[in-house]
Amino acid sequence: MTTRRSTLKLLAAGSLPAMLAMPAARAQQPLLRQLAIVVAFPAGGATDAVARLVADGLRGKYAETVIVENRVGGGGRIGAVHVKNAPADGSVMLFGPAFPMAIFPHIYKTLPYDPLTDFVPVATTSKGAFALSVGPAVPASVRSMADFVAWTKANPDKATFGAPPGGGQHFAGALFAKQAGIPLQMVPYKGGAPSVVDVLGGHIASVVTPLPEVLQHVKDGKLRMLATTTERRSPFTPEVPTMKELGWDVVFQDWSGFLAPARTPADVVARANAAIKEAVASPKVAAALQAQGTDVDINSPADFARLHRQTWERYRDVVRSTGFKAED
Repeated sequence: MTTRRSTLKLLAAGSLPAMLAMPAARAQQPLLRQLAIVVAFPAGGATDAVARLVADGLRGKYAETVIVENRVGGGGRIGAVHVKNAPADGSVMLFGPAFPMAIFPHIYKTLPYDPLTDFVPVATTSKGAFALSVGPAVPASVRSMADFVAWTKANPDKATFGAPPGGGQHFAGALFAKQAGIPLQMVPYKGGAPSVVDVLGGHIASVVTPLPEVLQHVKDGKLRMLATTTERRSPFTPEVPTMKELGWDVVFQDWSGFLAPARTPADVVARANAAIKEAVASPKVAAALQAQGTDVDINSPADFARLHRQTWERYRDVVRSTGFKAED
């Protein structure tokens, strides 16, 4: 208890300023020595690119050193398991798209992690849609989705699309093929970047992939973007129609975000959320994300948790509608 007598003693000893400064000192938590951002997909893809942008914004703000680790394999499962088993102290976080958390529970009979209990949502950074694009394996005369549908029916042995198996791209392509009644076969890839390399090389007919992974190739005339999976036309590609407006109920626009191991303290999660929010909202990172064709979308941990569960439930219904059978 601080009394008038004790206060006078502190003043006399010169200790009151230090006492008053104590709460502020506690609020200014020291930087972590290192943050490892785990990306479960190959370097060069859209997820990796966004992770590195945010890492630059967190360096010196949240941790002294911020590194991006690409732990590729299992369609994202290897990276997720690594973070699940990491220390719950804010020093290791998973960054990635929704599908390893929202889709995999509905397509694999066994999964080495529980998306809803083994992780705590920290912050979303963006939401992104997919685009169906065709490359040189498809005749230059194919300029629209109607042309593509006709071409696939006439060339069923060549009608392919590349996507990571079990991802949102996979189900966007499968749902489109089912609704359009076309023989479009998926060719599996570990990530979007390798599939784009192959469509550019004419090894596959098309790709369903996040907009940022193909946007520059479309601008350069190397790929033709025929449709997007947005609810409304993307501001980044206003000339490209949505699948919805063309008559197919194929709307996929999912979150990308950071998740930490379960049992990470709430104050650590809140601090990480604030740092990520500041990094993503900075002019440099926001401009870079927009230049890539990514919509900035930042949520609080509580809002992200609700969104996470809603996405999990939505994909449960999507998987059922395609008739996809669980594996493993």
